[in-house]
Amino acid sequence: MLVFALAQGLFWIGVASTLVMGLGTAITVAVIATLAVGARGLAGRLAKAKPGTGMILMRGLETAAALVIVLFGTALLTGYIVSERLMGV
Repeated sequence: MLVFALAQGLFWIGVASTLVMGLGTAITVAVIATLAVGARGLAGRLAKAKPGTGMILMRGLETAAALVIVLFGTALLTGYIVSERLMGV
């Protein structure tokens, strides 16, 4: 971004946009880390509540996450195939 802004003669806008992107990345990483710690605490409390419940919940979450990844990959592949067919016409 900074190189593009510099090429356009907008150095300070490039600097500002780079800093804002870095801030956005930091916020995203902090939120994901906070959610991970909170989920770990929740899983620990559920595991203590009833034996086996935490393990079943974790397996269910892992399965759901895997399905989301597969569906997202399928959607990307479908979009690619459709775009290739449209470009070939």
